[in-house]
Amino acid sequence: MGMLKVLIKYSFYAVSCVIIINNSLNAQTNDPIEIAKEYYNQGEFEKAKAEFEKLARNKKNTPRIHDTYFNLLLTLEDFEEAEKYLKKVIKNYPQIFIYEIDLGVLYRARKEDKKAEDLLVSVIEKVTQKAAVDKKSNQIRVLAQVFFEKNFREKALSAYIKGREALQKPDMFSLDLANVYRVTNQKKLMIVEYLNFIRNQPQNLNYVKNSLQRYLNEPTDLDTLEITLYDFIQREAGNPSYNDILVWTHMQQRNFSAALRQARALDRRLKNNGDNIMNVGMIAFRNNDYKTSQKAFTYIINEFPESPSKRLASRYILLSEEEVLKNTYPINKESIRQLITKYEEFIAQSRDVFSVMESQRRIALLQAFQLNEVEKAIETLNDMLKQQVGRHKVVAEAKMDLADIYLLNKEPWESILLYGQVERMFKDQPLGYMAKLKSAKLSYFKGEFELAQSNLDILKLATSREIANDALDLSILIKNNTVFDSTDVVMREYANIELMMFQNQKTEALTSMDSMLTKYANHSIVDELLYLKSQTLRELGRFEEALKALEQINQAHYYEILGDDALFLTGIIQEEDLKDEESAMNSYNDLLTKFPGSIYVSEARNRFRELRGDYSN
Repeated sequence: MGMLKVLIKYSFYAVSCVIIINNSLNAQTNDPIEIAKEYYNQGEFEKAKAEFEKLARNKKNTPRIHDTYFNLLLTLEDFEEAEKYLKKVIKNYPQIFIYEIDLGVLYRARKEDKKAEDLLVSVIEKVTQKAAVDKKSNQIRVLAQVFFEKNFREKALSAYIKGREALQKPDMFSLDLANVYRVTNQKKLMIVEYLNFIRNQPQNLNYVKNSLQRYLNEPTDLDTLEITLYDFIQREAGNPSYNDILVWTHMQQRNFSAALRQARALDRRLKNNGDNIMNVGMIAFRNNDYKTSQKAFTYIINEFPESPSKRLASRYILLSEEEVLKNTYPINKESIRQLITKYEEFIAQSRDVFSVMESQRRIALLQAFQLNEVEKAIETLNDMLKQQVGRHKVVAEAKMDLADIYLLNKEPWESILLYGQVERMFKDQPLGYMAKLKSAKLSYFKGEFELAQSNLDILKLATSREIANDALDLSILIKNNTVFDSTDVVMREYANIELMMFQNQKTEALTSMDSMLTKYANHSIVDELLYLKSQTLRELGRFEEALKALEQINQAHYYEILGDDALFLTGIIQEEDLKDEESAMNSYNDLLTKFPGSIYVSEARNRFRELRGDYSN
């Protein structure tokens, strides 16, 4: 009996739901407009047409039936009925331009382009004149949006342009126009409108930068932005927003020297204590453009003695100078000693224990690797590590430096212990990954390729892109040159040469390279040997010989993985070491042509343009 009551109860609910649904459907189907639309949605076009024809006789129905009825007539290609209907609607509602635009849609469907053009031009003229009288820009914006939705994109552009003329506001609708130009892939005009927008709204500078970064995807787009900015700056020299965007543009192009020139000009105008210059210097430093960062930090120190950034600039000018000296060949040992003195002066003036320790690290590395004063370097680091500063990044870095120096001093077991300590201290962190990478390289130097490879496979997934890339490069080198050599003899010889290089035995390393090039002339290791040989000769100041080694790659091994590296290094030696600007320009241009996908393309382009004098102003 209880179960029967339950069944009756749920049966009642079910019947009630059915009644409610049926009542709802009946309420809907009693609306003739909904009936007509339902026929249309179900694809019963003739029935729908018959219903809409009856509904169209009452103009009050027009707002509710127009879109569906007009689309139905277009679908049926009943153009005559559509034109008759539209002209009647336009007569009934002359103030609503959407119906006139739909007449233009009809003319386009009938391929009557001239009639469509004349009609839509007249609509634009009528609406813009009314907007000018009413002093209401929104009418123009709605008109343009309707044009855009109906796929009359050129007319949308025309509406905005005619509208700003009618309202006598040349910067109005800039963002709207920029959006349409973006969709139609007219990037130069898009850029112009973004710059128009920022003219009177400098508070939106970051918005514009973000938009440009999102939509300018090709290097040529940034070139277009740069050229356009120069035009704006010439016309409106007093507007600092354009100089600001130009600095930003050069930074996107990784052309930090040009960015610095613009930042200095901007800083003089804004008088902001060198903040822009400091920013350029820091970004240039992080991107390994040490000559530019050195200029930036020197400018801060000389021109802004009261700047709150002066102390930071003092530190980074030494770091920049160090990198410049280490990459100027042959190494000038007297300049290195002078730099060490500057570091010591910085330490004497510094109150920050970690800045002091960082400077001590730099001194030790210079002593060991540039001056070959190994014992003094070890003493410097050991004294530093006695300080009670706990588990800190600079301590871990100092331990890795000490490990490197022990390896330089042919004490690899000490190195292994120190790398292991750092790896354990900073497990699953960038410093730990760096220690693991150094351990992998030590295994590689010793010819323990399987052990090296196991560590490299882990590091290829590291969170740091730089570490992952270094691991991948070494992994590829090992795999490419051991796959057909079960004895690993060739790879062992090459790894031993790299160890000699690390230990500053460059002359001995060159002798071994030449021996390998003779013995293994047809081995896949040849391009690696030639490239390493060119680097070594350059470091010894034998630039012409270095170019000869690179030329062998450029001619016989350009298709190998180091083809673009060799061509880029050729340009660097010609430009920086031999001061042969014309030859350097030719090398950079060759790289742009032969290796358009190279990682060096951006820098090669910037160097080429710098040498050509594009930034002389």
